[in-house]
Amino acid sequence: MSLEADYLALSKGARMHLKCRAGDRFYFRTSGQVKWIIWGVIGLICLLSSLLMSVVLDGAEQIIYMVTSLCLIIAVTISLGMRRHLVLDTTNGKLLREKSWWGLRRSIKSADPLTNQRAVVAPIAELSQGCLLEIADQKYTIGTFDQTRQLAIFINRYFAVPAFDRVTRWPNEIELQDKQHAETGSCASPAPQQPLSSAGLEEHKSPSAVPTPARYVPIGDQKVFLKLALPFPLFLLLGILLSQLANRGGV
Repeated sequence: MSLEADYLALSKGARMHLKCRAGDRFYFRTSGQVKWIIWGVIGLICLLSSLLMSVVLDGAEQIIYMVTSLCLIIAVTISLGMRRHLVLDTTNGKLLREKSWWGLRRSIKSADPLTNQRAVVAPIAELSQGCLLEIADQKYTIGTFDQTRQLAIFINRYFAVPAFDRVTRWPNEIELQDKQHAETGSCASPAPQQPLSSAGLEEHKSPSAVPTPARYVPIGDQKVFLKLALPFPLFLLLGILLSQLANRGGV
């Protein structure tokens, strides 16, 4: 199968974290970018409240909230525009730590050989279900064990990053083998698929070692942003109440 076909065959959770840029450049978002996004969303919620108050109030209070809104607009634009990517560069065989702002002014923070990296399928310590992928000191929650293992083998196949399984014989690690490469690299062997098959049997016959598969829930289905917006009606009511008290001379 081709790179594009294998990529589209990955699970939705895997493709959510491993993005494909133009020119078959694959990358992960780092935890640093996620933190910037969280700060941006918090600032956006505060911005909505500040904009509302700048419309409801008048006089000096209105000017204060207008200045506050302007500062928040700048802060939100900066926060949501921050890009921190782990780029899998197959041309140079490097893992690039790339920084940019809204895709502009790209700069490379560091570059390490892909062969020196490790893609590890690991259990989620906080949960009894699901697995995550560890690569370059980053952790990505993918979904079930099979979905995470499929992503690790994909990275090993096309980017030459060694892949390991820390779930089947936890806490020990076993190296994951690519079936396609194993078949082409040992054509003279009478049973080339035997090592991979035995490993696969161990993975599926040891329910005590392999966590129960968990259904991956996309962040859109979790309604995270809706939960973050829940305090907004309270802030809105409080702002209207304070404005009414201010107009009556109570504050």
